[in-house]
Amino acid sequence: MKNLFSAHHQGLKKRQHLSSLLTIGVTTAGLSLGLPAQAIDLTLDNSANLWVDQALRAVENNPQLGPTGASRAYGILGTAMYDAWSAYEGTPISTTLGDTLQRPDIENTLENKSLAISYAAHSVLSDLFPSEVASFDALLTDLRSLASNPASIPIATQVGRTVANSLLEFRRQDGSNQLGDDPRGTLGVPYSDTTGFQPLNSPDNVVDITRWTPERVPIDSPDARLQRFLTPQWGNVTPFALSSGSEFRPPAPEPFLLVEGTLNREERTVTLEDGTEVSLVNEDGEVNTDVVNPGFIEQAERLIEVSANLTDEQKLVAEFWEDPSGTPYPPGTWMGFGSFISERDDQTLDEDIQLYFGLGNAVLDAGIATWEAKVFYDYTRPVRAIRELGELGLIGEFDEELGGFAIESYGGPGLGTVRLLASDFITYQTPGADPSPPFAEFTSGHSAFSASAAEIFKLFTGSDEFGNSVTFAPGASRFEPGLTPTDEVTLFWETFSDAADEAGISRIYGGIHFDDGDLFGRDLGRQVGGKVYDRTLFFINGGVKVPEPTSVLGMLVFGAFGAASMLKGKRGN
Repeated sequence: MKNLFSAHHQGLKKRQHLSSLLTIGVTTAGLSLGLPAQAIDLTLDNSANLWVDQALRAVENNPQLGPTGASRAYGILGTAMYDAWSAYEGTPISTTLGDTLQRPDIENTLENKSLAISYAAHSVLSDLFPSEVASFDALLTDLRSLASNPASIPIATQVGRTVANSLLEFRRQDGSNQLGDDPRGTLGVPYSDTTGFQPLNSPDNVVDITRWTPERVPIDSPDARLQRFLTPQWGNVTPFALSSGSEFRPPAPEPFLLVEGTLNREERTVTLEDGTEVSLVNEDGEVNTDVVNPGFIEQAERLIEVSANLTDEQKLVAEFWEDPSGTPYPPGTWMGFGSFISERDDQTLDEDIQLYFGLGNAVLDAGIATWEAKVFYDYTRPVRAIRELGELGLIGEFDEELGGFAIESYGGPGLGTVRLLASDFITYQTPGADPSPPFAEFTSGHSAFSASAAEIFKLFTGSDEFGNSVTFAPGASRFEPGLTPTDEVTLFWETFSDAADEAGISRIYGGIHFDDGDLFGRDLGRQVGGKVYDRTLFFINGGVKVPEPTSVLGMLVFGAFGAASMLKGKRGN
């Protein structure tokens, strides 16, 4: 059989699929490409794609998970299917049980592998999403009905259930608090915080302009609910491949002050440690760059400039990649791309299993590494930074008519660019919903999830070629329905890297992240993807570490070594 994690896809013939072009009309409820444009055929060799589709739909129906819980679910599913599949292959070993469930060569059939991975997937998804069990039961029944040898079902069932139970036992102790049984959290509340995180700021009392502020939803409604930081414990969750959540922690984001001191908001001064009081602005009204970091203001000005000049295409980029509650979240979009690649490249079940093993764990570890940085730095979102800079008179120009420091930026659905107080800055996000996601800015989860998945796709296929697209009809915008776009817009991604980069910059267009949050997030994701790739090779090769597999030379070496080892196997029967 082919070994997926070699450059075996080099020279694949290029084909076009009608399903690669997803046309979205005005009445479309969501823009995520996480769910396939067309139904997946019910066949044994499609079983991995079918179970991933079930997971995507389950996440949609359980929005309380957020991107962290969703990424963990995808990682568990990908691993469970791989572990069951490995029992029928000569060289690969399970991630938790090693080679203890190895089946004879004669049982290495599509039917047996499909049934085993189906029972494993059914078990883990039923544990993760108890409200969706009826749907999982229905798919399992349908797949069982395709079995030509009913006598093989009991063994496949045992293999699938055994690996699933072993994996679930491990993951229930991974620090995520899936069951809500950790006494440090809120008992009975799955995934509740176990760290005791408390925000330093509130919307009415911003103590430190660089720290995250929970916003009201909607942001300017005084009696609206207040955001709560999503899963602050996530950086402590046990990764698949990383040594810890902090392994690839990026350098610190831009500080606000260049001196040690206390900000006096009303006086627009800073009290230094020796008691000296220094103004934030010079006598000529310019920012005192001996005290205030120009880089902090410049990153905010850059975002305002983008907001003021949003094109229809940029708005749709922001909308497509938003992946809010009620979608499979950002990691789910990339899991959904797996079905596209499976169809594009005529993949076998064996190939699909290895793809989702890598993809699921890439987004799992990307989420862990990202949340570690988010909590460690606890960095401000642009919407709060810009509003506070406006209150301090450090951004924009004073406008007598408006009575404060004004900027030119996006004014709201259908309003285009307007002049408004910097303290009233708004993001290009779902109207009336969270102005920014309920967690800190640095680094971008979208960027890391996407870059890690793109890295897996590139290494998996041996190429950066993607060739997918999504088309929006006039007026198809969810944020500005009937108005945007004025003409049909198609987003086309020639490469996986293009798609990942667009996912990252979409958060700039949406006003959600600063440039550094995006760029450092991309770098973090690429590093995570490479580390996950290496770890998957370890298990696929039976616990054998391949030297430098992420290098070009290593890929070529593994292309020969991996194929030989897979064909040779490790059993004499």
